[in-house]
This record gives sequence, structure tokens and C-alpha cells, in this order.
Amino acid sequence: MSEIVQKIKDQKIVPLFYNESFEVSKNIVKALYEAGIRVIEYTNRGHQALENFTKLKEISHTEFPGLLLGIGTVKNIKEMDDYAHTKADFIITPVISEAFVKHALERNILLIPGCFTPSDINIAYQNGLKLVKIFPADALGKKYIKSVQPVFSGMNFMPTGGINAEFEDIMEWLNGGAVAAGLGSSLIGKDCNEEELTQKTQNLLQQLNHN
Repeated sequence: MSEIVQKIKDQKIVPLFYNESFEVSKNIVKALYEAGIRVIEYTNRGHQALENFTKLKEISHTEFPGLLLGIGTVKNIKEMDDYAHTKADFIITPVISEAFVKHALERNILLIPGCFTPSDINIAYQNGLKLVKIFPADALGKKYIKSVQPVFSGMNFMPTGGINAEFEDIMEWLNGGAVAAGLGSSLIGKDCNEEELTQKTQNLLQQLNHN
């Protein structure tokens, strides 16, 4: 299993966000990093996404050593290539297709595809992928992963979408078969205060790691 997949499993949560402002984006990454987060998904959800992500990658080696910074909401092969060029540590998509997976494998890109049905998961499984995003997780419910898990031996599942950034809610997903949970606006709100974000994330990590 790749080192990145293992780090996601160890961290148990993957914060994800987008902001048009590079400075705000950088401050959010800093706040999460100071809380102990070492895997972050920046989302491709606005005009500044590629430029901001490129800059974040450029500074991460010196300002955030050891940080794995991936890109999410990648919806086509051109976007995949654009972000592969920026040396994204991993690429997360909301959907899956054979073409997506084959292209990622050919380019040696760590792809974490979004899956909704067993047929989706099977595409990833048959191509040797070890981690899929279950999306949108809140539409499927907390019993879904445990239901499909026995069919796909060795596959790891990361639910994303509608998950509360609360210890109890995350533990329900983890106890239901997830290896980690993607946390968006429930952790990183629009009016995000960096100090509060650091404290909230730190507390959450401590709770999860003491469980």
C-alpha cells in the first residue's frame, strides 16, 4: 500500500477546502498544519484553483515540510494532467471511469476516485486501486460501507460529503468500515478563523488518536 494511503488511514480525517484568495488558502493550510494535519485536499472549485494550488505546492516544501497536498474535484483528464504537472501528491475525483483510472495508472498518479455504486467501486478494485472516496456519503448513509466491504477485499473507503466534524459522527463512519473521513465545510467554514480552526482540528485529532 502506498505511503500516502497509509498516512490518510493514520490521520483518520482529510480536510478539504477551496478559497479564491491565495493568502487565505495559505493561512488555512498553515492552521491545519499547526494542528498536526499532514494530508490536505485542496479542491478544484474556482477560477483560482490551479494558480493557488501551484503556489501552495511551491512553498510547501519549505513552509510545511512533510505535508502531502492533493487536489480534489478533478473531473476530466485535462484537469488531471494540469495538476499532475504541479506535482500534486494525489488526485481525488467526484466520479470514476475506466479512462480516468487507466490514464492515472499510465502517468503514475495516485488517484482516489469518487464512487457511489458497487459498479463504481469495482472499476477501482479491478484496476488495483487501494482507496476510493465514497461520495456523496450522506446520501448513502453510515451502513453502506459495511455492506459493500466484504465484496471488495482489501479496498479502503473514505466517505466524503455531509460528514460532521465531530468526534462522534466521524467514529460512526470509522466503526462502519471507513478508514478516514473527508471533512469540508463542517470543519473549514466560509468565515474561517485560523486560530479556532487549529484548536478545533487539534482537539479532533487528539480524540481520534486516543480512541
